Amino acid sequence: MLRISSLLLATGLFSCSSHSNAKASSEDKIPVENIVPTKDQKDRRIQSEAYCKAHGIPVYTNPNSLFVDSEAEASFRTKDEVVDRALALCYIGLKSEGLEQRYLAKMDADFHISSKLTPTEQGYARAKRPTEQQKTDAGWRYESLHVMLWALSFVDTLSYPDRMCNVASDVKIIHDLSENDFREKAKLRSKKEILDQADLILRLNWACTNARMKQKPNPGNLDQGVVFERHYSFNWLIKYMGQEWDDVTTDT
Repeated sequence: MLRISSLLLATGLFSCSSHSNAKASSEDKIPVENIVPTKDQKDRRIQSEAYCKAHGIPVYTNPNSLFVDSEAEASFRTKDEVVDRALALCYIGLKSEGLEQRYLAKMDADFHISSKLTPTEQGYARAKRPTEQQKTDAGWRYESLHVMLWALSFVDTLSYPDRMCNVASDVKIIHDLSENDFREKAKLRSKKEILDQADLILRLNWACTNARMKQKPNPGNLDQGVVFERHYSFNWLIKYMGQEWDDVTTDT
């Protein structure tokens, strides 16, 4: 895991670093080939493909496949669900860096983290000697935290996914607020905004998967790990296949 300099925040509670090992994509699955897209699905695809072409990224050519749900059919996480997920992901990321247990315990107490962790996260949180793979996987969850902060309007835009997010800035957003203040200030983005990004990241992950299968470099200098985490996060946000966090898949 590549480590960068940590940022010491005002109270000394949190320290932040990052990582760069690409995370493996989920199992490739054959997409449904006979979708009759709605107008908003077509418009969203056109917009995403224009973005891809502008960055030299190939697009999936079957016109009746590879869509996220339409606005009329899609389901979304509530603001409180996204807030809880962001807080849990921040905690998991900090543990991945080896933050002292007393600081983790303080964050748990201040933000009621234990009740927000999934079964897999609970196992990691309790592990006194997590494996290097566990720490690497947990460290990548900072990218998922970044998506949650965007969905809650704390982050203005999701930049082109060719590099990792600014971990220190993201953690500081949470560090500087109480749990109640964080929840009150959060503003969940519109269905259209979330679906637009879900559609785009679906196509970017398809392009990375396609390149990997052909043993070629990722197109457009995409960071496969960042793309994967964003796709995972957006699939959770739109309740893809009704899957909960530990079971999310990133089918392309």
